[in-house]
Amino acid sequence: MKDTDILEAVEISKKRFGPKCGKYSGALTVEIIRHALQKEGIRVSPRDVFLRGVPTEIDLVIPKRNISPRNRLVYEPSDILVAIEVKNSGSFGVATIQTVRKNSKLLKKANSGITYCYLTLAERKGFKWAVNDENAGCKTYTMFWHSGSGSKRLHESTGDWECFLKAIREIQKKA
Repeated sequence: MKDTDILEAVEISKKRFGPKCGKYSGALTVEIIRHALQKEGIRVSPRDVFLRGVPTEIDLVIPKRNISPRNRLVYEPSDILVAIEVKNSGSFGVATIQTVRKNSKLLKKANSGITYCYLTLAERKGFKWAVNDENAGCKTYTMFWHSGSGSKRLHESTGDWECFLKAIREIQKKA
């Protein structure tokens, strides 16, 4: 699935939903990313899971082979290759960066072998508080930069979706 297909699926579904709803946009983006990963042949968890002993919700995880979570919800830290924070519209400021950094540290403490990454569908071009590798303390991927607003919003692909898929496949090969 191409990055433009993902963006289009999210945008169409948001319009069909009706009123603007941030929670719906976020959940929808996670589900569409999850579906896209499955179409790429990548094993991926259900949305919103947990690692035993880690007090934070994780949008998606890439588990090792033949792993089944307890109650379809809780994984052992040693069973996880990648934990992914997914955002629809990027950072909301310094608090987003702090949360990503904190979660990265929590997951590394639980299992230093976990790769934690941040994946956003779109971020405002030139945004001062955009999440990046340096300020987040983990690998970050921004699928699109956007400018303008409303019906005049323009999206520019970064190529990060393909980089993200390549990184996930490399991690899975090593496992």
